[in-house]
Amino acid sequence: MAHPRYQSGELHCGLRINPQHSTGSTPLYDPCVAGSRLGITADQLEGVDLSGLSGLHFHTLCEQNSDDLESTLDAVHQRFGHLLGSPQFTYLNMGGGHWITKPFYDRDRLVRLVRETRERYGVEVWLEPGEAVAIHTGVLRARVIDVFESAGHRLAILDVSGTAHMPDVLEMPYRPDVYLVEADNANPSGPAVVIEAESYHPAAESGEHLYRLGGPTCLAGDVIGDYAFPRPLAPGDLLVFDDMAHYTMVKTTTFNGVPHPDIVLQHEDGTLETIREFTYEDFRDRLS
Repeated sequence: MAHPRYQSGELHCGLRINPQHSTGSTPLYDPCVAGSRLGITADQLEGVDLSGLSGLHFHTLCEQNSDDLESTLDAVHQRFGHLLGSPQFTYLNMGGGHWITKPFYDRDRLVRLVRETRERYGVEVWLEPGEAVAIHTGVLRARVIDVFESAGHRLAILDVSGTAHMPDVLEMPYRPDVYLVEADNANPSGPAVVIEAESYHPAAESGEHLYRLGGPTCLAGDVIGDYAFPRPLAPGDLLVFDDMAHYTMVKTTTFNGVPHPDIVLQHEDGTLETIREFTYEDFRDRLS
């Protein structure tokens, strides 16, 4: 509280709360499970001096509709409404996990809930729909570098790695959509190019041409998942992983010195601009 920016009024302090209301189906993603380290419960605040705080924050949703937000707000009202109703608290941050860009999302309900909360407590309401904004905005292009069989399983080794490039598929129950690209301009040795949408063929969870996709590292568990394709895979084939612009990009490593893919921006007119290329020096500097 002695920080100059706090003293000047530029800096505001908030507290993350746990409304103890689970709405998701995956316990690993649930900040409201018993023993959660994310958010303080109402009973833990009894008799506590909260001076210096001006806001409350909850983040308990994950890729959910506004009906789950409504039931969560009911729990917040019940457990923390006495705090929000005091003049001390000026804002409520409803966190992320709101899938506001999905066709099924009830945005009218969201607008109503925000307005009702503002009127009920006289607070400013914040939202953090980061994933909803970034979803399906980035892809990871990979090449098949080898195909073989082991104990009855067909395996395809790629030039990308689960542990290095997309660790979220290993540490979370996340399964990205994968596409096999059939296009003359998908030149294995050439630069990144724009590929027409009709050239993308989605992989399935089961089928005749089922492959276990894996990375080139020494980690036995560097496995991205099992995917079935419309035809047998061969070295040089181009696979595209969808939805790689948020959690994937921030979790990358250089395990085993596996190089990172270039970061390329596709403009509205279709032209491609290489934003960043990674070299050995990037790998070296991470270790120094």
